[in-house]
Amino acid sequence: MVRLRSIFFVFLKLGALTFGGGLAMLPIIKREIVDRNWIDEDIFDDYIAVAQVAPGMIAINIATLVGMHLRKRKGAFFAVLGVSLPSLLIITLIASLLTQFAEIVLLHKILKGITLVVIILLSSAMLDIGKKAIKNYFLLLYAVFSFSVVYFLNISTVYVIILSFLLGTVHTYFSMRAGVVRD
Repeated sequence: MVRLRSIFFVFLKLGALTFGGGLAMLPIIKREIVDRNWIDEDIFDDYIAVAQVAPGMIAINIATLVGMHLRKRKGAFFAVLGVSLPSLLIITLIASLLTQFAEIVLLHKILKGITLVVIILLSSAMLDIGKKAIKNYFLLLYAVFSFSVVYFLNISTVYVIILSFLLGTVHTYFSMRAGVVRD
């Protein structure tokens, strides 16, 4: 049985050392959790899917699911506390000193570097999820279409998700009627 202290400190480290939000954190969280054999990779991938569609921040959702898996409610509490505590402390500190930090050139350069790292982590997460989620040409077409209308046409992701759901439902319905069931 995984100790609550271990859950807390692993998620505290994840919250303190990762930047860019939940999607950017996913590859690092996955490595920490799966490499410790706390959860197998297939279950973790399912948790990623649930965390993405559930309301709220992905990192908090993942922490909740992993914590519940490991030690029920207490595990979820300590995982969420660990992953969120660093952000809470850092934001509180920055907010209290914001006027003093606003003009520091070195800070602006550091933030630009962090932005590059976040882009790399997001790309890694996107590729990792895409390799497992896109199983045929129809799903690839949905993914390319969704990205294109959000990025190039600036259409709200809410509309794209609803449209993708409807298209996927219609596609599945007709595939099942024709006796051709695809993943």
